[in-house]
Amino acid sequence: MANENDIKEWYNERHRTLKENAWRPYEAYPIFLDYLNVKSGNKLLDVGCGVGYLLKAAEQRGLQTYGIDISDEAIKITNNISRNSVVSVDKGECLKYENETFDYVTCIGALEHFLDMPKALQEIKRVSKNDATILIVVPNIDNIFWKINDNPGTEQKDINENLFSLKEWKEIFYQAGFKILNIYQDKWFMRCIHPFSSFNPCNILKNIIKKVVWIFLPLDKTYQFIFVMNKK
Repeated sequence: MANENDIKEWYNERHRTLKENAWRPYEAYPIFLDYLNVKSGNKLLDVGCGVGYLLKAAEQRGLQTYGIDISDEAIKITNNISRNSVVSVDKGECLKYENETFDYVTCIGALEHFLDMPKALQEIKRVSKNDATILIVVPNIDNIFWKINDNPGTEQKDINENLFSLKEWKEIFYQAGFKILNIYQDKWFMRCIHPFSSFNPCNILKNIIKKVVWIFLPLDKTYQFIFVMNKK
């Protein structure tokens, strides 16, 4: 099993290699702020902030922005992308902030990679104000495309990745002391399927089928869930 140093180095190498292209493009992030219904002047913490695109989007909406990531290289990039954000190299299981500091806390595609998810959730809850809104994006082990390929998980599964079903994630968040307000499908990757990006008729047909299937996927078969929650 990977230890903290292994995980840190994996993410450092990814950010050294791919730089600001390590994860989704900037255009993928503003929708998360829409789900939060953010208000200018409030404080947002992004746990596992990656290259800082969510922080940049939040900063442009007038929020006070903070971020942490286990990767030194990620934080270097974030410092350039979101210059007014307060960011640091830290673990999600041990946030340095005082109790009830933030109006919004986000964790997008990071929680499932933490070595101690229950502790990280308690830390997220601790630093959230009583009326804070929390947004967490997590993967679905029942994703239909993983089932078809019989290969669940992302490229990060070789370092550390915890996959659960919709029902299991609901129970995890409930047991951690969160009240679920809404659950959305993460549809960004559907937008990345371009049927006519190839001249091969078989690839065109395959991509069209993928696009149509994704549009009509039930929530419990989607790729990732977007949980919007309060503290109980």
